[in-house]
Amino acid sequence: MLRIEKSLFTLLILLLLSWAVYIAKDWPLRASIIILVLGSVGIVLSLVQLISDLISRTASAEESEGIAFDAPALKPEGRWGNLEIWGWILGLYVAIHVIGFPAAVPLFVLAYAKVYGAGWGVSLILAALGGGFLYGIFERLLHVPWPAPLLWSLI
Repeated sequence: MLRIEKSLFTLLILLLLSWAVYIAKDWPLRASIIILVLGSVGIVLSLVQLISDLISRTASAEESEGIAFDAPALKPEGRWGNLEIWGWILGLYVAIHVIGFPAAVPLFVLAYAKVYGAGWGVSLILAALGGGFLYGIFERLLHVPWPAPLLWSLI
């Protein structure tokens, strides 16, 4: 019964994404690009999942022991637990407002990677990739107007 429910849920997601892409195809490109790109990727992934669900349903009823790809349950480490995660999120939020989104994201990636054990090379590469992606997609391709950070109003 669970397999049928999984297949029906995947079919529902597939239909919802298909409907969103169908509706967005008549919009101006700038308004519809996110829905068209992400919806198309979602449709492909939903089709793959639906085919996988249907194949596993028609396969033999005998369950085989396979490799478990489930991630182990996260346990809060130390005294702070989830407060540390919320601190990072709040820090990113404050940095976005103080120094602006385009500067905050690479600095956040650099700080996060460095604090959690990455070397300087990996941290700098990740920060550069994050900043480059942000600049390439949002600045050059989509021309997103960023609000002025608080730091500019103080200068």
